[in-house]
Amino acid sequence: MNLNEIRQQLDKKDFDQIFRFWDRLSLNEQSSLLNQIKLFDWEILKRQKLLISSSETLHQGTFEPFVDFVNSGNNIDWNEGQTRICQGQLGCLLLAGGQGTRLGSSDPKGMYPTSLINKKSLFQICSEKVLAASKQAGIPLSFAIMTSPINSEATINYFKKNHFFGLDEDQISFFTQGMLPFLNDNGALFLEEKNKISTGPNGNGLCLREFVDAGIWTKWKKKGIRYVNMILIDNPLADPFDPELLGFHIRQNVDITSKSAEKKSPEEKVGLLVKQNGLYRVIEYSEMPDKEKNAVDPSGNLLHRCANLSLFCFTMDFIDKVASKKDLPLHSAWKCAKIINDQGLSLMPTEPNAWKFETYIFDVFQYTNRIAALLYPRAQCFAPLKNGTGDNSLETVQKAIQEREKVIIKSLTGKEPPPIPFELAADFYYPTEEMRHFWKGKSINGGYIAAL
Repeated sequence: MNLNEIRQQLDKKDFDQIFRFWDRLSLNEQSSLLNQIKLFDWEILKRQKLLISSSETLHQGTFEPFVDFVNSGNNIDWNEGQTRICQGQLGCLLLAGGQGTRLGSSDPKGMYPTSLINKKSLFQICSEKVLAASKQAGIPLSFAIMTSPINSEATINYFKKNHFFGLDEDQISFFTQGMLPFLNDNGALFLEEKNKISTGPNGNGLCLREFVDAGIWTKWKKKGIRYVNMILIDNPLADPFDPELLGFHIRQNVDITSKSAEKKSPEEKVGLLVKQNGLYRVIEYSEMPDKEKNAVDPSGNLLHRCANLSLFCFTMDFIDKVASKKDLPLHSAWKCAKIINDQGLSLMPTEPNAWKFETYIFDVFQYTNRIAALLYPRAQCFAPLKNGTGDNSLETVQKAIQEREKVIIKSLTGKEPPPIPFELAADFYYPTEEMRHFWKGKSINGGYIAAL
């Protein structure tokens, strides 16, 4: 694709923006810019422009409550799921494409020190859980991590530097999500550097396609993996290998199981599972009418109560099916994006200046009517780290982890946890019979508590 061919593909305002500094670029810089343009999906770019020029809302129509859910706590499901895990039928997919910017860090978010005593990073917390679950199962369980172009190299180097946190190198796979260009307030492409168009990660909606395209689906299928548990890096209470969730998923014979929690109140700003126009969806808080937010059933419970926690179990066959789909909706948001001034200097504005576009994983719900939800106590599975202070900050996350570990240690030992801070090794989340025998009746002190 040469310059004239690109001119024919682009609107004049796009062309004028991204070739502003063309005559000042070296041959290598010109080549880099052209290569970036060649990777564009022109159909998606058209959809991006159409989305911000349209006044239509994404979700229209009537809402029906999502009713295909039960509460967790079924030992039969747990036992069935654990049997399948021990047979190597479950893999874990971790989505970790983000940076720690809102936490005051320029590193990948997964590198953020989080645990209370040993300051383990989010990556270490999750990886050590995979290792502990592998010990409990007696086999190396498969683990895939989705990075983004902005953090892939740093993430992989971090794992190598830390010897993959004890995992076998061949049980862990990395793949990279794609990018989408930002658009300015005129709906045009723009530069963040003289030879670089401003782009951002394309969201988590295409992670299943990218998982397949990277060859990991085929690799896992050959291993005998039939189910995939998907979790997010910013939730250190996420369980990469949840036996009950898997057992429930199998018993329900569904394509997707959402690991959910009950909505706290009508005012809680959380996405909800609903049925709309015959399709299952997740509706954002802002998209639901007040009448629906406040609706209750005859027992006085909220009619729409299944909160989306972005924790899902998929069948491998369903992942293969959706990998070929091209019509996943785009979502736009007005955000801050790096720009370049007339002098060629890159600047980060303090106010939003660009349309950012993403896809969301829950939009794959539209491709099946075989969906169920399993409701867990929120304190057991959800403590997102999103902000530097206030709600969903390190302070609230560490408190949530401590409360969860108090429950775990009391269940294992039969003793009350200590009144001082402590941190459990990941093995306590997946205790072997040897651990259960060792810890029965024992008390712990504060600090870091190793497994044996």
